[in-house]
Amino acid sequence: MSKHVPRKARWTQINSKEYRSTFGVVRYQAGAWQGTVNYELAEIDLDNHVLLSWRNESESTGRYKRPRNAMMAVEDKAREIRRRHKDLVKIAFEG
Repeated sequence: MSKHVPRKARWTQINSKEYRSTFGVVRYQAGAWQGTVNYELAEIDLDNHVLLSWRNESESTGRYKRPRNAMMAVEDKAREIRRRHKDLVKIAFEG
């Protein structure tokens, strides 16, 4: 079981409209908070099962009233991506 890491330690406030973490960004745009998860997905040759390269990907989360809600959505989406792709994805979680 891992030790709890508070949200303040996981997220850094860049300015009044942006928060960043090692795996995503939350920005205030068009009247709402929107999150984006950044990750790398492996490209594999299916015939030979050889890793070809890592492709940068990103997925957005919905629009939220508070930055905390957008942060939680980004963390949940990152967890979902990691579970879906297992060893074929790199998400920069600390610890």
